[in-house]
Amino acid sequence: MHINNVGYHYKHKNGFEIKRPYGSGDFMMLLLRTSALFHFANGDEVAPANSVIVYSRGTPQNYGINEEYFSNDWIHFDMTEGDVRMLSEMGIVFDEIIPVGDIKELSQIVKSMYQEKYGTNPFKERTLELYFELLCIKISEKIKYAGEIRSSPNYVKLSSVRTWIYNHPEKNVRVKELAKMATISESYFMHLYKRFFGVSVVNDTINSKIEHGKFLLSSTGMTVCAISYECGYKNDVLFMRQFKTVTGMTPSEYRKHHCVSENERKLSENVPPYSLGET
Repeated sequence: MHINNVGYHYKHKNGFEIKRPYGSGDFMMLLLRTSALFHFANGDEVAPANSVIVYSRGTPQNYGINEEYFSNDWIHFDMTEGDVRMLSEMGIVFDEIIPVGDIKELSQIVKSMYQEKYGTNPFKERTLELYFELLCIKISEKIKYAGEIRSSPNYVKLSSVRTWIYNHPEKNVRVKELAKMATISESYFMHLYKRFFGVSVVNDTINSKIEHGKFLLSSTGMTVCAISYECGYKNDVLFMRQFKTVTGMTPSEYRKHHCVSENERKLSENVPPYSLGET
């Protein structure tokens, strides 16, 4: 196993599309934060948010935006035959969309891999391998769990509502209105939401705003006040308070520790034969 490159929390706007008729030259794993449109040999398929796809070497890669924007994490890697068998035994199939219920835990592992990849740890290659193995184990666990909850007739409804929440962090919608979107009573909606996603709808709404705030802090020069407005807060005081509660840092501290330098960004993008900055 060798990790070639890692990308964390990339976000693309209208017009984004990847077309690699011969693949990327290695294996690639995508973790979808939003839905995306995939073009396969046997037809097109919309992958829902919180899905994973592992492209095998040589498989054409053709996908693009399906909503207002497209956001994902990604890993390019090489594997031995033994590694391929390991993933297969875990139930991780290649070249197919795999719904996993929630990618937050998985995304945190990718984030650690990203930081490790561009750090100076002398043992980072081995550390990256271990992180990737852990990532695959967690995906395997989620495949089993997602299979159980997807049997519920209400899962698709609530997944659509959750996708809407994360696509509209600037909105402040009451739980009653979200339940109406799912055509479910408010109390039952709250119960199912916690069961399906492991978090209350109220806390998840806050999480969607904080996630968007983290993205803006690490990728733009916007002021904290402007970011708080973009995340649906009427004032930056509440944003800063909730941001620290969720992340353990103030927005300024987060920006200092997580803002990717221009050199790091160029390094992650400048890896032939493909442009990883567009993945």
